[in-house]
Amino acid sequence: MRIALSVATPPLLLAAAWGSWAVDASVFLTALLAVLTAGLGYVAAFDFPIAVDVDSDGIHRICLLRRQLVTWDDIAAIVQPRNRGLVVVTEDRKRHILLDRFLQAGELDLLRAQAQLRDVQIEF
Repeated sequence: MRIALSVATPPLLLAAAWGSWAVDASVFLTALLAVLTAGLGYVAAFDFPIAVDVDSDGIHRICLLRRQLVTWDDIAAIVQPRNRGLVVVTEDRKRHILLDRFLQAGELDLLRAQAQLRDVQIEF
């Protein structure tokens, strides 16, 4: 559901910006909606993961327009904030969203096994 919302939000905001321009709304409102569209579109396309692969190299975050590898050497911990999804905490204290859903049993076992091999702290 969150993936659908993250993908649908930028086009909806763009439609609202065009609509506000078409009905001669204030320039401020049109510009504000256009800036919100650009920002949310960037986050949805480049930073919101739709899938995750775990292998011996690290954790691959797969977003709509990019694929990011977080190597095991860079991972300090894997945490589950507010009982939903997973977040990777890197050595330099950056946080990366992995998933916004619960893991299936096989995925969870694979992630735990790979993390334990590399002494990565797991908090879930």
